[in-house]
Amino acid sequence: MPRIFYGWFVLFALFVTYAVSNGISNFTLPLLYPSLIEEFAWNEAEVTRPAALMFFAAAFYSIAVGFLIDRFSARLMMIVGAFIVIIDLIAYTFISELWHLTAVHLIFSFGLTLCGMMPVMVVASRWFTKYRGVAFGVLLMASSFGGAVLPLTIAGALQESDWRAALWILITFAAVFMIAPLVWPLRNKPEDIGTTPDGLPLGEEGSQEQKEQRGIAAGATIRQAMTMPVFYLLIVATGTLWFCITGILQHQSIYLGRDQGLGGAELAFAFSVFFWCSIIGKVLFGWLSDKFAKGRIMLLAILNITLGLVILRMVDGSSMTMIYLYALVYGIGFSGTFTMIQLMIAELFAGPTYGRILGVYFFIDTLAAGAGISLTGEIRVRAGSYIPAIDMMIGMCAIAIVCVFAINRLAAKPSQSVAV
Repeated sequence: MPRIFYGWFVLFALFVTYAVSNGISNFTLPLLYPSLIEEFAWNEAEVTRPAALMFFAAAFYSIAVGFLIDRFSARLMMIVGAFIVIIDLIAYTFISELWHLTAVHLIFSFGLTLCGMMPVMVVASRWFTKYRGVAFGVLLMASSFGGAVLPLTIAGALQESDWRAALWILITFAAVFMIAPLVWPLRNKPEDIGTTPDGLPLGEEGSQEQKEQRGIAAGATIRQAMTMPVFYLLIVATGTLWFCITGILQHQSIYLGRDQGLGGAELAFAFSVFFWCSIIGKVLFGWLSDKFAKGRIMLLAILNITLGLVILRMVDGSSMTMIYLYALVYGIGFSGTFTMIQLMIAELFAGPTYGRILGVYFFIDTLAAGAGISLTGEIRVRAGSYIPAIDMMIGMCAIAIVCVFAINRLAAKPSQSVAV
């Protein structure tokens, strides 16, 4: 009986850790906003501004972390980051001033940069080449899984308006499910245990397949990458998409809860449906990307997220059917886009300098993500509605579509667009 490729155990460890860390930071902590607004009399812009600053800080952290990942143990960095996240969540329970909330988010940002998406993507890319699309889709599904499960664990506490009790539930999950998988079975790379990516033998056909699955411009320095048109087109596309993704994720609890009148339990259930649908999106688009050209699948994902924004604009709080339709379409769309962003970057640059170039993309994307959160909140306060922000995001998705279309055209001429 053939042995199971150890990379699948590594993928499981990454999945569990990422499900909890990202599930808490992006998809569960925003559920506390209505309670914080009620208790401390902060407005929508004030309560979400610390989350925007968290993304801005992560942008600057990511540059340094990208270099460190290429040189040192990603596993050790992730363990340190997990402990920072847990300690910071404990500190969250003691906040009473707006600057406390800001400080907590800035520290949280550092912990997440060390144990979040960037090291997770780099480690996964080392273990999988031929099956990278499926592996990335399954791995990125983790954040949606965390978003589907964790809101339900705190639904009771939120129903009682006890956001501190909700935090202690999250702390428990983080202490158990972030630390243990990093200790075992996570390993940095296949060579650490004498195997190869995908478990294919050295010197056989699999070795050549692995080489072909490296990025088109694998090994390019940052300076070389900056001479490629696709580098900038992809930055514009991923930046605009991250603006839309985080702007919606950080504000939809306020929009659906306060503007559309959903109660705490209804809101938690709607979030759960949203993230179960996003699980489907990540696996589906990851699988499709292994079967068809990644650029075309990314276009499909962006069209999906755009349709979701159109439906959100039409949501009426009196109709749960419309809200569930939004959860279905945008859940699949945002997760598919989220997956394809990572796969498109790897399609170009996966290789020995992947961590450094990924750090540059994370820098730009997290700045855009923070801007999405902050600007969406400011628009809500000034206009009294989220509709102008949603309209703006629909237009930004159109820009992303144009950029990806141009990338696809250039990719057909690799000697002109991605020569190293």
